[in-house]
Amino acid sequence: MRKFKKKIYFLLIFAIFTTIIPNAQIITMNNHQSINSEVPNPKSAAARLNIGAWIIIGGDRESDHACVTQIKKGCDVAYFILVSRDVSASNIKYLGPDPTVTDAYHISLFQDDVANLANIEDAITNWAASRVGPSQALGIYMFDHGGTNSMSITGPNLAASSLSSWLDELETATDCNRMVIIYEACHAGSFIDDISKSNRIVITSTDTTHNAFASSEWAYFSEEFFSSLVACNTIGECFEDAVDHVIASGYGGVEKPLIDDNHDDLGHEVDTWGDLPNGGDGSDALNYWIGTGTNCPPETFIFQFPLRAYISVQAPTTPIWVVVSNHTPIEKVYVRVLPPGWVPPTPPDPDGDGIVPMIQDNIKQTYVYDDGNHGDGKANDGIYGNNLYLGRLSAQGASLGDYKVVFHVQNLDGTVAKAESTLITVNDDGTAPPDTTDPSITITNPESNAGLSGIVNITAEGDDDQALDRIELYLDGLLLKSEAMPDYYPYPEVIHSINTADYSKGLHNITARAVDNSSNYQETTILVTFEEEGIPGFQISFLFSGTLIGVIIIFILLSKRNLVRKNK
Repeated sequence: MRKFKKKIYFLLIFAIFTTIIPNAQIITMNNHQSINSEVPNPKSAAARLNIGAWIIIGGDRESDHACVTQIKKGCDVAYFILVSRDVSASNIKYLGPDPTVTDAYHISLFQDDVANLANIEDAITNWAASRVGPSQALGIYMFDHGGTNSMSITGPNLAASSLSSWLDELETATDCNRMVIIYEACHAGSFIDDISKSNRIVITSTDTTHNAFASSEWAYFSEEFFSSLVACNTIGECFEDAVDHVIASGYGGVEKPLIDDNHDDLGHEVDTWGDLPNGGDGSDALNYWIGTGTNCPPETFIFQFPLRAYISVQAPTTPIWVVVSNHTPIEKVYVRVLPPGWVPPTPPDPDGDGIVPMIQDNIKQTYVYDDGNHGDGKANDGIYGNNLYLGRLSAQGASLGDYKVVFHVQNLDGTVAKAESTLITVNDDGTAPPDTTDPSITITNPESNAGLSGIVNITAEGDDDQALDRIELYLDGLLLKSEAMPDYYPYPEVIHSINTADYSKGLHNITARAVDNSSNYQETTILVTFEEEGIPGFQISFLFSGTLIGVIIIFILLSKRNLVRKNK
């Protein structure tokens, strides 16, 4: 009898066990976020792109050699950065302007030969052929003035069709099916339809009809693209950073960088939020980084700069300063002040070959921090470290209106920090107008309608046209956190962690509120669901089915036992 009871108990446990476990496996969760279910970072899954050969091509508008200093300096820094990413110098072919006529502007430190048609063709079809193959990609960086389907070089210009033909020839001869082409020039996007092809990542500093602009030492797009590359960011992230830099420098809307990596002959800009992928382009670029993946210093960045200021036209001044996070000594800090109504200058008409000159803007560098080329990061006036006080800006003689102040930081290794900017308004008395504009506020985590469990970070970002006082976070109307905002940019994210186990399960409201210094406020609310942790629930139908099967088995065994008794 005891043995029979043990069998019954075992079968009951087995019936329940086989009911719960299968249901624990088949449950489906939609939009579920928990401490263990994070959205994967594309960069974390990225792979190294093995580039066996790099070709650098620096052009020249021979009619006037405009911006040849920036072209030569920029190509030099690109070379230096590639070497710093452990690319062997023997695997870099650097072709540049004819030194016999351009060394008066700048003497290149690394140039191998002149960038003319014969040397470019030889570099692609012969020199690179011994270094690339099915597992070794080709990288090309080109920098010149640009024109529609035409690159200005020494002698006859390089046509997009010629470049495409030579790349196809190399691909056929070596089975090299991975290429990265970066082109910095006015109208650079006109090359995309010729050289776009499967497994090629094509990046241009602007589109077919717009201009690109030279900075003091290089060009706005390229200097940040390569600076981001130093930090081992993916090719797509380098593109995103470079676009941010172009916009912050004052060229948003007039310089439109493009990327094409889905070989449809069409390039796309970043999306509305400044991110890739967009329009089918960018996914490939986000999956690869260039270099070894080791020795990746943090990016230099400006992490504090002044809030918007108001100064009187009667000559009072306002301080100009930045705080910089840098991994190498700072060489220079440029401060450009863009006056009210400023627009980038329009380049002159193309020359007889259709080449549009890349030009610098017409804004003088108002203040320059310079270490005197000593290489120690110490300026001649004694400024040292990463908290840089650059001086005071006077409004004497200025026109009334809003001035955009743009900060550029350049390191000794040629890399730059992404430009940051603030506004200074010059008016009659230097006082801010009445603030009647509500601040902005966004909840960046979690997503609306998300299912949450475990530890969850609630994150919000705010901004204001004058000055933001604080950001507050609420759960179901209960204040969780109030964080005061600093008297400088950028405003920090406000983050507060909660454990959903401390609250009832079901629907909850998360609210973020931004309050400015004039007590104007704006708030936003999202609805989320707090869910059970542990083994997920199971469907009643499966539980009933499993239990019913167990009961039937037990009933059959009991019947057999009674039948045996009767027969006895």
